[in-house]
Amino acid sequence: MAELLSHKGNPNDDLADAVAAARARIEAAGPQYGGREQLLADLEVWQRCDLGRWMLVHGGWNASWTRYCVGYDPAAPSANTVEHFFLSQSPAVVATRQRSRIFAEVLGDLVGPGTVAMSVPCGLMDALIRLPSAAAAEVLIGLDLDAEALAGAAGNAAESGLGNVCLARGDAWEPQSAQVVTGDPAVYARGIAGGVDVLTSNGLNIYVTDDADVVELYRGYRRVLRRGGTAVISAVTTQDEWDLSDVPKADSRRALGLTLINNVQWTNYRSVDLTSAQLTAAGFEVTEVRFDERRIFPTFIATAV
Repeated sequence: MAELLSHKGNPNDDLADAVAAARARIEAAGPQYGGREQLLADLEVWQRCDLGRWMLVHGGWNASWTRYCVGYDPAAPSANTVEHFFLSQSPAVVATRQRSRIFAEVLGDLVGPGTVAMSVPCGLMDALIRLPSAAAAEVLIGLDLDAEALAGAAGNAAESGLGNVCLARGDAWEPQSAQVVTGDPAVYARGIAGGVDVLTSNGLNIYVTDDADVVELYRGYRRVLRRGGTAVISAVTTQDEWDLSDVPKADSRRALGLTLINNVQWTNYRSVDLTSAQLTAAGFEVTEVRFDERRIFPTFIATAV
């Protein structure tokens, strides 16, 4: 599955074409997305900010925009009202920010002296590199298909003063075929040959439609983990499992309308039971599920058996 899934990778896509396509989606939209007037108004403002232009053209976040969105401070002033709404009130984005904090807590307990930890896809690799215990790990391995993400991860490691980072470019389903771009290829080879203690994956599954492909992805994770190792994985639950009791209906509709405007790629939802069953089928035992406040983007902690 050697293609970028989280965002379209063509840098030559035209913003005017993307806006026209968004307008066409609005014209065809059902009432669940809100009123046409609100959708068009949001599109007009959204295309005036850098994040809006990126998402309209690319349909998702790259590594840098993921960091921006996860690190966004809802209390900070914003020049763009739609961006502020999207990042501070959209339930899925708020859940993503909470999920990031949960990952930091879980991984902080798992990564320590002598740990071999791996992130797939790694993006800028903040989930591991920013841990207080990162320098104590034996090696932090990152795998990603996006060359820009890997360059950013290498810079992130250098800024943090870490010399124990190994980065490879390749497909998450075929880690053995990846090309090491930073670090020692022998270290990478030992890791993916069943030498990984902790593996983190922050939602690649939400871009994958076929359930069989998701199970095969998890089986690949199991192969790189030693027996008794731990996988820390997130997945977006089905909307009937979300707790939006504190979210005004108008905000829910507006947030859904923005997913329509951007034609986002992260729309493959799976129940908690289904994700647990998929992990079990791949050779894991789910030991804990930690939820964000609205039960949208839970973290599954699973042991390789």
